[in-house]
Amino acid sequence: MALLDNILTWTQTLPVWKQDAARRLFQKPDGLSGEDYDALYTLLKSVHGLPNPKKLKAIPLSRDHLPKSHAVDDPVVLKAMRDLKHVNCIAPDQTLHFEPTGMTVIYGGNGSGKSGYARVMKRACCARDQSESVLPDANDPAAQRCIPEAMFDIETGRTAKEVYWSSKAEPPEELASIAVFDCHCARLYLTKEQEVAYLPYGLDIVEALANTVLPELERRLNQEIGGIYTDVSQFDSLRGDTAVGDLITGLSHKTAVEKVIKLATLSDEETQRAEELDRTLGESDPAAKAKELKLSAQRLKEVAQRVDLATAVVDARAIEKLKIVVQEKVDAELAEQAAVKLLRSGESLLPGTGESTWKALFEAARKFSIEKAYPDKLFPNTEHDAVCVLCQQPLQCAIDRIKRFEKYIQDDVAKTAADSRQKLATAVDSISQAGLSLGVGGALASELDQVDATIRPQIEAFEKILEGRRRKVLDAAQSQAWDSLPEMDGNPRQAIRNLSAKQYRRSRDYQRACDKAHASALRKEHASLSARKALSQCQKQVLSLLDSLKKKHALEACRSDLNTKPISLKSRELANAVVTSALKGALDEEFTNLGMGHIKTKLKERNAKGRILHQLVLDVPTISKVEDVLSEGEQRAIAVGSFMAELALASHSSGIVFDDPVSSLDHKRRGLVARRLAAESLNRQVIVFTHDIVFLNQLQAECTALGVPPGLRFLERIGKHAGTIKEGLPWDHKNYKERIDCLEKAQKAFEKLPWPPEPHEELARQMIQQYSFLRSTIERVVQDFILNSTVRRFEDYIRVDNLNLVVGLEAAEVTEVQRLCIRCHGIVEAHDPVSARDSLPPTAEEFSKDIEALKAVIQTIKNRRAS
Repeated sequence: MALLDNILTWTQTLPVWKQDAARRLFQKPDGLSGEDYDALYTLLKSVHGLPNPKKLKAIPLSRDHLPKSHAVDDPVVLKAMRDLKHVNCIAPDQTLHFEPTGMTVIYGGNGSGKSGYARVMKRACCARDQSESVLPDANDPAAQRCIPEAMFDIETGRTAKEVYWSSKAEPPEELASIAVFDCHCARLYLTKEQEVAYLPYGLDIVEALANTVLPELERRLNQEIGGIYTDVSQFDSLRGDTAVGDLITGLSHKTAVEKVIKLATLSDEETQRAEELDRTLGESDPAAKAKELKLSAQRLKEVAQRVDLATAVVDARAIEKLKIVVQEKVDAELAEQAAVKLLRSGESLLPGTGESTWKALFEAARKFSIEKAYPDKLFPNTEHDAVCVLCQQPLQCAIDRIKRFEKYIQDDVAKTAADSRQKLATAVDSISQAGLSLGVGGALASELDQVDATIRPQIEAFEKILEGRRRKVLDAAQSQAWDSLPEMDGNPRQAIRNLSAKQYRRSRDYQRACDKAHASALRKEHASLSARKALSQCQKQVLSLLDSLKKKHALEACRSDLNTKPISLKSRELANAVVTSALKGALDEEFTNLGMGHIKTKLKERNAKGRILHQLVLDVPTISKVEDVLSEGEQRAIAVGSFMAELALASHSSGIVFDDPVSSLDHKRRGLVARRLAAESLNRQVIVFTHDIVFLNQLQAECTALGVPPGLRFLERIGKHAGTIKEGLPWDHKNYKERIDCLEKAQKAFEKLPWPPEPHEELARQMIQQYSFLRSTIERVVQDFILNSTVRRFEDYIRVDNLNLVVGLEAAEVTEVQRLCIRCHGIVEAHDPVSARDSLPPTAEEFSKDIEALKAVIQTIKNRRAS
């Protein structure tokens, strides 16, 4: 578990979404689902500020997610390969069965169809070399358009399954753990870098992260980026020497949305300004237009002044003044009434007292007193000896009255009241006589309508408001009901002044248009406003493009997280500690098993995108390639050893397939390879295709010695079709027991026939062939039974240990063997028979007797050996 602990510690240094990916890989050994990749892609993007609509949260890998132990994968066992179609000239409807355990050897000579079966297995299963194509029958032009295909029957985890293979489709995943080795694969083991095929549990998670997860996320990233339209050229019409042009030229993910919106939003004034500049720059006589507009501005200003004057008649300030005058008049009259009341003081005075005539009399008395009667005294003189200046009588009884008269005169309240009444009358007259018409009829009205059609109705409405307010003001001056005065809403003064100012500005613009420098500034301003107006019309599209640019930038930022190099470095670090040393140990062991322990090799390894690659090189002082130094036989042995070493690291025990693995090997190393494959067949299914009968015999011998005889099949060509499958071996390679069994079956077939007294030529030839087989069987009995295989053809040594069962032959046994051989010689066509003999072939009964005679000799010798 040390490797898993190291991996856990390492993942904690990764971005949280990668920790989540590692967790998923551990929890889903069969591979991540589409939903897993969707979630990881969303988490990756969310790290870079992109939307996470489902609010997904990463769940980092923890110790709880690590398995306590790792089960070895169920082996995949090949049960049969069948129904090959359009594969070379392989015969139809053939089924090649394989032993589910131990070894299956398929023998086939040149042109027997062996390579066709082997090539299909290479393409369908796992082989280093995939350079050989599976082709249809080269002799059939119509077949060239057909697609080679085949069916496989497999078993994994006690579950049987059919698997379809086609040369135009990806190899079936179910067959990926079946390893295939042939001469082409052998060359690659020596000349090319190899990817470590099987990794310790945990390290495969690191590789899957680099080789599967990150590439899939990068594929999705590229697909999404490729689907984002970011072509700014669609807005080339907006480019130019303006703020909008600068915006479009520099449009990027850094551009602020607010800047686009601000430039694309024109106020009413800016819109009007753009229209004014259109007219200004399009005017043929700007000087005359400037003069015309200036006069218009002045006229409008005068209208505004008339509005001010008319408004001042009844505005709040004027009302306040009027209210003061009214209040003064009211107050004066009240004071006057109080003074008259005091003057009379309850006395009965002459009519007219206190009025103007009386006042004139009293003033004359004052003047006479001050100037003549009592020049040194204040008027009225009320001293004890003073007399009335009018009646010349003493004042003792009229002092109070004369004082009241003086006070009344001095206060002069009547005059004040009269003045206030006059002041109010004047004020009311001023208001009632004031002209409230604003004078916008005739030509001025037409001018206003041309400049701004909304102004004249405002002025006319305001005139009515002023007139109504005046009536209410005059009424209030009498009733003092000031609260009922209407408001002066809709005063057009500011609108008129704005319009006047606008005309002044337009006048200045036309005047400036007469000057080249100023005209250039106007054109620049016009271009800027026109560009902004154009931008406003495509604002939505520009903002959409800007959003795409920002999104694309954020997606591009995700690429840094998909770099496999850091994972490759970590994979290499872990591999050097675990895989490389294990693989080197397995290689050393396999090379020793195959008699190549004297050749020193080493592994040159590297990592590429998370994959562990290695190449076998000679451990010598010079830099030499394996294929340039070793012999063909040594190279083949090294390649077989490399193949077997990889299997030693596998996390499964699925079947392996060899196609002529011992080409270029001498007898000794063939035997070592046979022994190694036989030993491997105790652990896994082994399938061997071979045309080498010596190697086949060695495989048989090694497997039999281990107590697991191999299943044997052979291929032969029949007519135009190759690849016809037969059980066992061809006749030439059957042992004597198998041959006797075949002879007995043939005899039973003859026995079932109605045997004529004189068999026809075809039937005769069939019997003659069986006697030819009987003769070769007698020879095989001598080799394998009588001599107990002590001396065998094609073997390079005498089996001395078999002499213990070799016994002396009795004369009768020798005679019987010789008799049977002579009988066969007389029947078969190995020698040219004497035509004069014209003898009939043996009957089925005679054939049976001869077979039984041979079996009797064998049994006799067996009995003597046992005694």
